[in-house]
Order: sequence, then C-alpha cells, then structure tokens
Amino acid sequence: MRLVLVLVSALLAGCNAGYYWHLARGHADLMSARVPVDEVLADPATDTVLREQLALSAKALVFARERLSLPSNGSYRDYVALDRDWVVWNLFAAPEFSLDAHQWCYPVAGCASYRGYFDRARAEQAADRLRARGFDVHGAGAIAYSTLGWFDDPLTPAMLARSDGGLVELLFHELVHQRFYLKGDTRFNESLATAVARHGRKAWFADRGADDDAAVAAAAWQSVRALLEQTRTALQTLYASDLPARQMRERKRAIQADTRARYHQALARQPALAAWQGFFDGPLNNAQLNTVADYNQWVPAFTSLIARCEAEWGCFWDAVDELAEMEDEARQAALQRLQDQERGHD
Repeated sequence: MRLVLVLVSALLAGCNAGYYWHLARGHADLMSARVPVDEVLADPATDTVLREQLALSAKALVFARERLSLPSNGSYRDYVALDRDWVVWNLFAAPEFSLDAHQWCYPVAGCASYRGYFDRARAEQAADRLRARGFDVHGAGAIAYSTLGWFDDPLTPAMLARSDGGLVELLFHELVHQRFYLKGDTRFNESLATAVARHGRKAWFADRGADDDAAVAAAAWQSVRALLEQTRTALQTLYASDLPARQMRERKRAIQADTRARYHQALARQPALAAWQGFFDGPLNNAQLNTVADYNQWVPAFTSLIARCEAEWGCFWDAVDELAEMEDEARQAALQRLQDQERGHD
C-alpha cells in the first residue's frame, strides 16, 4: 500500500488544503531524516542485521533494473530510522451495502481507493466522519512509501524487518508503481505490482539456487483467496436483493461471522497462514475486503501476460500500455480474458 503524495496538490487543493499541508509536512519530515545507505553501512555502530538487510536491498535494486526493467534512481538508497512500524496510515471506505470502493481524488495524481495520513489521530478523526456518513471503514498502517518517482523514497525499519524474500518482493512492488501508474484504477495498479513482484521474487531465488518459502505461502493463500471470494460473492448477492436494510444488516453480520468461523476452523492452524490472523480478527467489512481485492483481483491476468511474453519485459510493458489505453469496460474485459486463460492452467 502507498501514499501518492504530490506536493503541488497543496497549492491546488482548495477546501482540502489542510489535508495536503499535513502531507507536505509529513513528507518533509521524512525526507529530512534520510541518511544515505552507504553512510549507514560505513558506520561501525550499525547493527549487523540492519547492515545485512541494507546490503540485500542494494542488490535487489540492481536485480530490479537488470532483470525486470524497473526504474533505477535515487529511491531506496537512503534510510530513515522511524520509531513506528508504519510510514503512513491508510483509510479505506465503502458504502454499507456495496463493495464499490469509495474514491478519493487528487488534483495531480488522480483518484484512488485509499487516503493516507502521516498522523494516525488525524486519520481516526477522518474515519469517524466517514462512519457517521454510513460508510464501512478500515484503517491500516503501510510499511512502504511511494511517491511514484516524484521523490527519492527511503527505506524504513518496517521494510527491512521482513524476510529476505519479503523485502525483495516489496522493493519490486514499489518500483513497479514508479514504472507504471494508471490514474483512477487502484486495482489495476496494485494487481500489476503484485504480479510482477511475485515473479521477480521467484526469479531472484532461482538465480541464487536458493529455497524460498513463498511456494508454501502461495499454496496456502489459495485457500484464503477461495474463502474471501466466496464471502464477496455472498455479500454481492445480498446487496443485490430487495431485503429491508435491517434484515440486510443482520444477514451481512451472519456472513462475516461465518467467514471468520470458517477461517478458524479450517485455516488458522496452518503455519503459512498465521499472518492472516489479524486480518480475520478485523471487521471483515466491505472496505477491508476491498483491500485484498485491490492487491489480488487481476494478478492471474498479469501473470498470464508475463507468461505470454515469456518474461520479455519490453513485450510485457508494451502490453500493459495497451491495456491502459483502453476504455474502462474494454480493459476489464481484456483482463478477464487473461484471467480465464491463467486460471484454466491452475
């Protein structure tokens, strides 16, 4: 997840000026705290684990450029020693009886299905206002930070605390956003980044002849995906019905409770799914469910496209450009065709 921050917006935002100036201040504080990775590595007081992860990140950036045709610039070549485990706190919202994500629109960056805050208290106040308007709301901390190449984004402790595979995959994901960003389509952007990053992670370990536990996690994820897709289908059917709001609300709570119970009964004991415990302890409301869909819905489609291009990235990025140039309805249809082809091979 990320915060699309364009400081120019502070000059264009009108009644939202307070929000944009808060972003500008938070971004400025983050940028002013950066230390070049080379300096951190040269400091004899640097912790051994931190040193190893910084060195790994540098190698991953080279791999991203040479093997995935991703940008090579000043991003992730500095380190910020944040004292919290998130960089920005993101809000997601959706109507009480709809899985259509609420959109926030920005003067330069276009619309997105999230809004990020450097100040969690400010985010919680905004969440309360959305709930008062009848929205489902979900808040979550984002450990990575991307300005889509406008600025040199830094590494943070939360990023480096991931496993080796998790770190390289995260860096690839963030660099995809710098390579390509389609205004107004969060799900396209996040699914694209997820697919390329997962492919890149596999290639990274294959190059090194090393084992990666991602295959185990991916197999376990299929169980979670199936459960969440069934939940979304049940909710969509419910929302399309003509039940009164009170009955629809009761039925919605029953579907959420059933999803949580099925996770605990069948999936919670799998070690590879331990990280999902917090997710299923959450509200499982429309906004929270949309966060998973945003990052995963079109991953099979982009995976199919990578295979079709035989991981030749010029071919792949040209095809992504072609998809982006389509009208929304045509693009959705093209992605669905790719999706069906990929799932036909499952």
